[in-house]
Amino acid sequence: MADSEHGGGQDAPASGVSKVPSIVPIGPSTSLDLSFLPEQERKILMKSYAEGVLNIAQKAQELHVEVGALQATLGVLTTTTKEVAAGGAAVTVAHTQTTATGRTEILMGNTQAALRGKLSKSQTGEVDRTWLYVIAGLIAAVIIASIIFGHH
Repeated sequence: MADSEHGGGQDAPASGVSKVPSIVPIGPSTSLDLSFLPEQERKILMKSYAEGVLNIAQKAQELHVEVGALQATLGVLTTTTKEVAAGGAAVTVAHTQTTATGRTEILMGNTQAALRGKLSKSQTGEVDRTWLYVIAGLIAAVIIASIIFGHH
């Protein structure tokens, strides 16, 4: 193909050899041969590929920060729990955290609650909606009573 078909040859070096890679690594041992594509299309794909690599690197850094924060939190909670228990006091420490890596629930201590290893609803962040069910039941009872006694 002539240089005029690829933007006038502005990006081609004096030797006529393209600077745009023809082979793209897509894994540790896998590459994709793009030599069959025109230079301009390879440029577009390489730009998209580079943006994807940068996005993955950014996400990996964010996850690394979250994991580091969780590790530090666990260290503090563990140390505090050990110190309180060593002092002879009963201790239960509960911690929940939701991040991009998922939800982590931690329960430690020397009490029966800690030994059971089950977080309460409030510890998991679950809202107690029992009062809604009671109100709904009362409303339903009033409606049913008015239907039954209203027709006689």
